[in-house]
Parts: sequence; structure tokens; C-alpha cells
Amino acid sequence: MFFLKVVQSLIMPSALVPMILLLGLVLLFRKRKAKLGRIIIATGLILYYLFSITPVANLLLLPLERDYQAISLEGIRDAQKVVLLLGGRESDVLRASEVLRIAHLTNHEAVLIISGTDPLNPRSEEALAVRNFFTARGIPADNILIEGQSRNTWQNVRNIKEIVGEEPFFLVTSAYHMKRSVKEFKKVGANPIPAPMDFKTREAKTIFSYIPSSLSLRNSDLAIHEYFGIIFYKFL
Repeated sequence: MFFLKVVQSLIMPSALVPMILLLGLVLLFRKRKAKLGRIIIATGLILYYLFSITPVANLLLLPLERDYQAISLEGIRDAQKVVLLLGGRESDVLRASEVLRIAHLTNHEAVLIISGTDPLNPRSEEALAVRNFFTARGIPADNILIEGQSRNTWQNVRNIKEIVGEEPFFLVTSAYHMKRSVKEFKKVGANPIPAPMDFKTREAKTIFSYIPSSLSLRNSDLAIHEYFGIIFYKFL
């Protein structure tokens, strides 16, 4: 899986575009390759612009996010377990807030399962921090389980299946990650009820949507990361 992480990192726009530009610069200073270098640099700049504007980021994200909507109040009694897939500090607070909402709506009767760890730092206390977030807001500690062995979605799915079996459960993760997660859970015979949050698709109705931004580039990275994961997991 380490090789997978390396490849995923290299094909994301924020890494791929600088490598293209660097290659173009190297060729630019070689007489016989200068023309090719200019073409490669121009290609890199065009790609940077496209991946950094909101309409293109939305175009990449929409197929990932459109299939599932936020959980409704009517469906809140459909399960007694809530699984939270950790996704890094940037999104964990947002994901945890959705779990907290479901827990409050079930009068704190639901069992919360926190799954995952930092693949680059297995000793991180990310899951413990999220558990403390819950207990500080009134969730009984006895209602919280930590599955801290998983370093990626493939492991999340198999380890959670060992805990929940075929019992329905609310699956909380970012909307862009839900499609891949649900596919993997269904592949092993689990019964997730999607509860997506942190939707990344944004409105793009003004001229400012066509100005490059780091946020749009980050969203393009997330989308490309997911598409790579979906394709790769088909062969596992």
C-alpha cells in the first residue's frame, strides 16, 4: 500500500503540475529541446489554471458527491451504530460534528465507532482526540469504540465488518469519499447507511470562480485521489 500512496501523491495536480513545469524548464535550457520545453511549460500552466478554478474542481467532484444526501430526520432510527472514518485533522472535526448530531438525535443510545489512523504516523492519537471531543460534549465513554488499526479505506472496511457484521450502521465520511466507501462496504456484505457531510462542490456563478485558488486546487487533488482509489480498489 506504500507504493499506492506514492503513486496517488504524484498524480495529484498539486504535485503533477510542478513536475511538468520543472521538466519543461530543464528542456528549455537545452538547445535542441527548447521548443519542446516551451510546449511542456505551456501545458503545465494550462493544467495549473484548469485544476485551480472552481468550475473544473466542481466537474471533478460532482460525480463523487451527487449520489448521497445528508441523512434525514426520518431515517435516524434505521440503525443503532455510527461509524466515523477518520480522514485527517482537516476534516475530522467536521465529520465528528455530524456523528455528534446523529448521536444527539438518537438520545445518545447509538454506539459510535471511530475507525482509522494516520498511515504516516500509526502512533498518532487522532482517534483519542475525536473520542475526547465526543465525551466532552456529553457522549458516554462506554458508547464509543475505537478501531485504530486501519491505515486506509480497504482496511477500514474489513475491520469495521468484523465489528458490525451485517447490522445496518450510519457511515459518516466526507461526501467526496462516500462513493468509494459504500462500494467497499457492500463488497464485503456490510450494510452502510450513507451520512455524508463536508460537501466540497461550490457555486460557480461569478467571474471570481474563474480565478485560480488554492482551495479549488485542493479540491481537484481530493477528487483525483478518489478516482485513483476507486480504480485501484477494483483490482483488490
